[in-house]
Amino acid sequence: VKTMKQFFYSILLISGLLLASCGEKDSICACLESGNQLNKKANSILQNGSTAKDEQELKTLKADKKKKCAEFETMGGEEMKKRMEDCGE
Repeated sequence: VKTMKQFFYSILLISGLLLASCGEKDSICACLESGNQLNKKANSILQNGSTAKDEQELKTLKADKKKKCAEFETMGGEEMKKRMEDCGE
């Protein structure tokens, strides 16, 4: 019975690690997409000026990017470059 429990815990751990590694690509891609949206909005504001609505949207996009990219802030340049390639960037 003890061995069976250890086996199931091992399966759960491995499954969790696999799911986390699969989700990592998606999360870094979401971070990059969020940054692209923020850059587009900021460029639009710089070229065309801004309204109160634009400023609020920019604030929302900044918060979204900060949230989605927090786990990647300390990532090294080479690793970031490699992962960006996985996203088609």
